[in-house]
Amino acid sequence: MRVLTFNSHQPYLHLLAAALPWSFGIITPRLPSGEIKAWDPQIRPLPVNAKVYASLQEALQDSPWDWVLTHNIQDLLDARNISIPKVFLVHGTLSGRILQDRSTIDRAAYLRNLQLLLEVNRCRVVYISELKRQDWGMPGEIIRSAAAIAEYAGYRGDIRGVLLVCNHLKERGAMMGWETYQTVCRDIPQLVLGKNPNLSSSRVAAGWDDLKEQFRSFRVYLYTPVYPYEDGYNLALLEAMATGMPVAALTHATSPVRDEIEGVVASNAEVLRERIFSLLDNPEEARKMGEAARARIEGEFPMSKFKNAWQSFALRLIRDQSRRVGD
Repeated sequence: MRVLTFNSHQPYLHLLAAALPWSFGIITPRLPSGEIKAWDPQIRPLPVNAKVYASLQEALQDSPWDWVLTHNIQDLLDARNISIPKVFLVHGTLSGRILQDRSTIDRAAYLRNLQLLLEVNRCRVVYISELKRQDWGMPGEIIRSAAAIAEYAGYRGDIRGVLLVCNHLKERGAMMGWETYQTVCRDIPQLVLGKNPNLSSSRVAAGWDDLKEQFRSFRVYLYTPVYPYEDGYNLALLEAMATGMPVAALTHATSPVRDEIEGVVASNAEVLRERIFSLLDNPEEARKMGEAARARIEGEFPMSKFKNAWQSFALRLIRDQSRRVGD
């Protein structure tokens, strides 16, 4: 199967290509600023079954494609004239985007226009979680993310500190938990991996190997995103748990972290801070919870389930398209 997509949410695209024996064409779009959003090997290496294209036209001239995977409205608009099945993959909440942009849009009107666009394009919707589906309120299937256990292992926890993986933590603070981070991490050794130019404790990962090394090295992973704008987990959290890191997080209905099993959970940041010290000062307890976290990912977020869900969805997508053509 040949899937055409756009360079958005690069870790997810890498996960998708690693899980499936398909060929992927990845278009590097031009941003409103005029900048080309190129594939960044520091985030993830380009999968062997993927090829990058400078434009949609170049991709269409190079090969026939079975369907198009879009990640936002601009992708959908760019692909609107292609007469193959289209999928709209929803990674975030609309509520979170409105909050982040401080937008005053009419939410109901926005959704009506989007649904019309989806109908015109005969576009299927896929959500990465039930929380996202409930927030958008549009029909669609759910395919949850996964973590490749074989790729993440070797937890040591030899750095007595806290690790977060997040871009623009302060700028997206109301959604990503800036206040929680500040309260929990004051005077605690820490590293925030991501693009955070105004945060002295942050740096960009030198590559995927560097990211995995930090998962292995730091004793505790801190998860700060805020309900109901984000799930109780994201891909980085799943990867940390797959490595064997214990997690510290605020109470969240969709969190895979159970208190005193895969890590520590609290109802407010001050209590969470105190609970973190119990792991920082007890590496054996941290390792025990980390082992439970890894087992939790293997049982609840396996690659096999992710792979089977996408394969089943794609086969139905192509089958339904064939029926429409036949009619």
